[in-house]
Amino acid sequence: MNFELIGELIRLRYKLLWARTRTRNGRIALFIAGYLILVLVLLLLGAGGLGAGMVAVQSGKAQKVADIVLGSLFLEMMLATVIMGFGLNAMFSDTELRRYPVGAMERWVTRHLVALVDPFWFLGFVLEIGLVVGLYVVGAGSLGIGLVAVLLLFVANYLAARVFGVFVDRMMQHKIGSLVLMAAIFGVALGAGQIPHILKHNPAAGAEAARFLRYTPPLGAAAAITQSGFEAAAGLAIVVCWLVALAAALVALERRPAHRQKLPSTRISFDSIYERVGGWFGAEDAPLVALWLRFYARNTRFRMHVLLALPILGFLVYAFGKPRNDVHSLFIAALGAFPVATFLATARFSVNQFGYVGGAFRRYFLLPIDARAALRTGSYASMLAGGPLIVVAAIAWAVLAPGPFDGRMLFMLVASGIAGLLTLNGLGLWTSILGPRRGNYNQNLGNDLSLAGNIVLIGGGIVCLSAPHVLARIMPALVSPKYWWLAIMPAALALLFYVFSLRATGTLFRQRREQLMAVVEGRG
Repeated sequence: MNFELIGELIRLRYKLLWARTRTRNGRIALFIAGYLILVLVLLLLGAGGLGAGMVAVQSGKAQKVADIVLGSLFLEMMLATVIMGFGLNAMFSDTELRRYPVGAMERWVTRHLVALVDPFWFLGFVLEIGLVVGLYVVGAGSLGIGLVAVLLLFVANYLAARVFGVFVDRMMQHKIGSLVLMAAIFGVALGAGQIPHILKHNPAAGAEAARFLRYTPPLGAAAAITQSGFEAAAGLAIVVCWLVALAAALVALERRPAHRQKLPSTRISFDSIYERVGGWFGAEDAPLVALWLRFYARNTRFRMHVLLALPILGFLVYAFGKPRNDVHSLFIAALGAFPVATFLATARFSVNQFGYVGGAFRRYFLLPIDARAALRTGSYASMLAGGPLIVVAAIAWAVLAPGPFDGRMLFMLVASGIAGLLTLNGLGLWTSILGPRRGNYNQNLGNDLSLAGNIVLIGGGIVCLSAPHVLARIMPALVSPKYWWLAIMPAALALLFYVFSLRATGTLFRQRREQLMAVVEGRG
């Protein structure tokens, strides 16, 4: 066993982990991991701190305290280590380790040791040991069985994190992997927000869920620590069963061959839907409109956001339509959500149009047309990609909205979506010229926009969602279906702003040519 080389590989893991924390995505991952720890601390403080925990233990609720602590640690350790180690574990896979002079057993030891050296594992294990010792001191737990249960839980927690991490890595190798992952994250976030509402209207669901959670590793370990006799043995058995199942799942995933994507076809077609749509804009702009439409359609992140736009729209309408959730409050919320839905899928490119083209930016100045056509056609393509969502959202409102159908509401929603589409894309023209940032076209997760782009995306979304509620308080007539024709005014003003922005930024585009080229090519 070459422990010296294994130690070098572990040190390499720490170096890569440290290097990653200095990148933009690494800082985001570090922030999320820190946020998870902060949430755990806030939950502890919100529950009354250690004093309240001692009172609960002394009043016979030791198992409940252990359930909460071990369950929270199990989930947080798994998520934090997967977030911090995402992409790094693939560098230490069995295939990659074959490049080093280590044997099969050394590769196996190295793969698991480099995953266990993350600081979160040490922190979590110490906290779990501290819980066992604390419960033993107050006479609410067994020290020997508790230490065995915590050790088995620690191994099960590690295996669960490894299974989840390998599964995510393998899923991201597929074209639709990022889409499935984002849909799952959104579904979990949306489902978590509905848990209090479900429990409020169906208290029996909480008891039923608690009964099933008893068969999870952290709650099984909690029973083994705080109970005795058959209940303690059953708790240990639950943890052991999970440990065996997770180990088998990990072996099966690691033996499964990695998916290799096929190279895209290089066949050129001049009669596709992109060319036909581009032909609407005249002979000069048609080729570039088709180019930008392909640029959008081939991006995985764009396709993912297009599919998620309608569910997100429904969530925003429901969330901002509280507390009444009647047709009028939902309508007010929809007035703000429609513009956000039309801009969500295209925002990454709309506010940073040339940030993802790299060295191809120079080609726009070599074409036998005005270089400003590249800017306006990109904006046209953005609105062509986001505009149809207005129609889809309007159909969804007409079908799903409570109460009788009201054509005036539908007209105002469509007008609101058009106003938001024109305004946000007009602002995107300015940020594309004045606040560009070099990005990675193939990056599916993370925020790679500039400060100006984030201001338009986040600030614009906040303004769109809050403006109808503010108007409903100070000038209710502006958001009342009775005065539906007033909705034409924002759409007309947005059109004027967009036309002005298109012309003004076209002039700036030529003036800032060299600055843009330096940024998108990574020289500035």
